[in-house]
Amino acid sequence: MEYNKLFILITIIGSLCGILLGIFTNDLINENEINLNLKNDTNNSFTNLTKEEKENKDKNDKYKKENTKEKENEKTDKEKEKKNEKTDKEKDKENEKTDKEKDKENEKTDKDSKKEKENEKVNKDSTKEEESEVNKEQEKQNKYKDKTIIAVSYSTDDKYIYPTIVSMTSLVMNAASNTFYNIYILHTPDFQESSKTFLSSVEKKYPNKCAVIYFNMGTKYQGLFLGKIAKITTPAYYRLSIHELLPDVNKIIYLDGDTLIFQDLTELIKIDMKGNIFMGFLDSIPDAIKSFGFEKPTVLCSGVLLIDLESLRKYGYTKIINDFIKNNLNRLDQQDQTIINVVFQDKIAPIPPKYGMWAFNNKQDARNHNNRQWPHLKYNENELLEAYAHPAIIHFIWPKPHWKKYTILYNEWWNIARLTGFYDDIYNKSPFPFLLRYLRFFY
Repeated sequence: MEYNKLFILITIIGSLCGILLGIFTNDLINENEINLNLKNDTNNSFTNLTKEEKENKDKNDKYKKENTKEKENEKTDKEKEKKNEKTDKEKDKENEKTDKEKDKENEKTDKDSKKEKENEKVNKDSTKEEESEVNKEQEKQNKYKDKTIIAVSYSTDDKYIYPTIVSMTSLVMNAASNTFYNIYILHTPDFQESSKTFLSSVEKKYPNKCAVIYFNMGTKYQGLFLGKIAKITTPAYYRLSIHELLPDVNKIIYLDGDTLIFQDLTELIKIDMKGNIFMGFLDSIPDAIKSFGFEKPTVLCSGVLLIDLESLRKYGYTKIINDFIKNNLNRLDQQDQTIINVVFQDKIAPIPPKYGMWAFNNKQDARNHNNRQWPHLKYNENELLEAYAHPAIIHFIWPKPHWKKYTILYNEWWNIARLTGFYDDIYNKSPFPFLLRYLRFFY
């Protein structure tokens, strides 16, 4: 009984499930049919469009496309315009920059052109001056072609022009009729124009016998040893550079300002130097350079020198001299004289005594000086005494006549001073004797 009831219940439930399944399935079929019908209706609607509607539709589609294309073209044109505008601005900037650069270049060109014109003018003026100098030199050579032209040099500063002008005057006064002196003045950088005018008065007074040429030595040799009481000045070293200053002069006579010349110097300039570079009067202190290792050195006084300038240039002595100075700054006891006697020990020789005779007070002093030399260097006594009696050049070692201190040939020196035309200046600017006694104590 119970089994029958359960069966009946299951049958009823199964029937209900079947009914529900059928209903659900039928709804799905109907929905699909509806969708299919809607789709078919749509296709049919397109199919059933009239020709006019189709044309209108095509026109609308075409319009939309054209409109879209126009918008795209409009957009492209705007972009192009922006790009072109940007390009134009960039071009304007570049052109502006180029114009500025061109202006600068033109300005620079104008400046360069102006500078070139100025340089051209300077060069023309310089050329004219050079041509003028060449012409003057040519005129001089033509004028003095029959004369013996001798190069002579002095070194000085403003304080030593008074003895120097006396020496120059005695040199020119005693020149032979066929002798012409080119006098080269080597001076300090502060040398005044008035000092040049002062010394050039010799040329003005004796235009047919000499020419005076100046060289500013600048700071050359400044700071080198000058002696314990500075009785020596920097110009003492200048004679070491004459070969650099005068490239066309092969031989020269160097004179200190404290000299007096009594004879024409043509014979002196023509002396055969026999391979030596410096020739001068023998110094009385041969021990001055023994410390450099020479057993029996030749020692010259540098106050009067005959110098072979050509050999100095040929063998590169400028560097040798400079190196020696650099390596021996504390050993230049006799300044330029130390350099000459050490560096050129194998290239120096005595000059005939009459061309540099010291102002000895008497003959015995001259003999004593000669006897202090090495035997192989001593002057012949007769030659020495002849030179003492008739010197061609006298060198006032100590004392000096322009100090108003009496020495041999004192009167002769002051007589020449009167002939310069500046006697009063020379006399008034000379030191007093009592000061010399003080200086002599330290000498």
